[in-house]
Amino acid sequence: MQKYKCIVKYGHIGSGKYIEKALYVRANNIIEAMAKAKLMRGVKKGNLKKTGGSILAVLPQG
Repeated sequence: MQKYKCIVKYGHIGSGKYIEKALYVRANNIIEAMAKAKLMRGVKKGNLKKTGGSILAVLPQG
């Protein structure tokens, strides 16, 4: 497993409004890291729940 830094749309501050937040997850690959980040509490879901719309970036951590 590798550690990934996921930059996500985060918060409950209104429709279409969010802050960017870094979350760290352990996963086998980037796709799995993105899926885990989307399920975390506070990450915006919206209409793009099945896509990566709530994920802004996924970066491997050394």
